[in-house]
Parts: sequence; structure tokens; C-alpha cells
Amino acid sequence: MQTRKSRTTGKARSNDSNDTAIDRVLHHLDQVKSIGTGKWQALCPAHDDRRPSLSIKATNDGTVLLKCWAGCGAAEIVSALGLSLGDLFPGDRRNLQDYGTGGPTRRSFDYQDALTGIAHEVTVARLIVEAVNRGDEVDTDTLDRLALAETRISDALSAAGGAQ
Repeated sequence: MQTRKSRTTGKARSNDSNDTAIDRVLHHLDQVKSIGTGKWQALCPAHDDRRPSLSIKATNDGTVLLKCWAGCGAAEIVSALGLSLGDLFPGDRRNLQDYGTGGPTRRSFDYQDALTGIAHEVTVARLIVEAVNRGDEVDTDTLDRLALAETRISDALSAAGGAQ
């Protein structure tokens, strides 16, 4: 990514609440050129662009997608425009917090991963028990590893909604 420009676009900012997300973005860009239905190219405002490297697309739901082929991120681009990431979404979706994207993303629970982890820890425990049965000396590190296996199995069961 190149160095960020320190310039204003010189475009009049629109404060019309009826503006669509694409209107809000295109209004602030220089050398905008339509390259197809719902697709544009323009100079990227986040770096010293001499040839248009910013691709802009309006999706069917009104969301604006930005891709700078020089490597600038969407947050850098909208910041350089004096906008926010929320401005890339239709008016009724501008508050990203309301749509679950303002906070941490919650992953769905993967039971296969949990079972794989439990199987591994059971194998560790079985090998330690076999060593004890053979009369091998058990050191502190081995006992600590057995305790860790027990904790990991218990945590996996709790995360899956099982016994604690």
C-alpha cells in the first residue's frame, strides 16, 4: 500500500437523508467512471492514486463494496472520504451495532472439533495410565499433562452443553 494522501476531494458533501449508500460514496470520489451496471472505477482517496485503482460495486441490497487494487482497506478508504464503514450500507442498516457487526463475532460451536480434541486428550490419558500400569516412573510433568487432559475434556464437555 502506498502513502495516504492528505487532501480533500473538493466535492460538496451531500447531507440529504434520502441519499443511497452508493450516492454517499460516489459523491466524494474523483474521476468516477461507470464500467457496468452498478459498477464504477475511481481514484482511491486513501493513497496518491494517479490511475483509478478503486473498484466500487453496489449490491442488490444497496450495500457498497470497495476494492483498492493497490491494497488500501475499506476502513482507510471511507476515512479518507470523511465517511464511516456504516455509510457503505443502506440507510436502514447504517448502525452496524444493530446487525451484530459492531461487537465480537460469535462462532457456531463445532462438535466435530470438540470430539476430535476429546479423543486426543483421552489418548494422552490412556498412554499415561499404561505407563503407570507398566510400573514406569511418573514425573511431575507427566502428572501435569494428565491434569491438563482432564481439564480440556471437562471444558469441551461444558462447551458442548454436557456435564461439568
